[in-house]
Amino acid sequence: MKKWVYKVNSKVGGWHFDTYFSYRGKKPYSMGGAEWIRSPQSWANLRRVRKGDLFLCFQTDERKIYGLARTASDGYETLPGSGRFNCVDFEPCGQRLREPLNIAKHRALFSHVRAFTVPSRGTIHPLAEDEWRAIRKLLEGVKIP
Repeated sequence: MKKWVYKVNSKVGGWHFDTYFSYRGKKPYSMGGAEWIRSPQSWANLRRVRKGDLFLCFQTDERKIYGLARTASDGYETLPGSGRFNCVDFEPCGQRLREPLNIAKHRALFSHVRAFTVPSRGTIHPLAEDEWRAIRKLLEGVKIP
């Protein structure tokens, strides 16, 4: 199982992770699409996403991690054959943090995580195992309802 960061910005796309975390449906929740994920780097990363992988859900405009989501599908192309892997389905019940984690308050840790350093363009970013271990340790102290 790989670990990833999924970044969204409500000021750009008008979408917020609370939309996903408040979803009460039984079917997987589609994340992405041609209008949403346009970076070749993100296409290449989504090509490597597999069912069961874990995502940190990061709201870039707030600089906060809102929770965790597990994938219900591999990354896929919304237009088959395009080579643009721009979508993945999340399991319907992600784990939202009671209080989103402000990464600015943990600058020493996040300044060493590539997905959170500048330049860090794109929507989908892999987490190295050592990066994930450090973040997981920090999340152990955060309350999940």
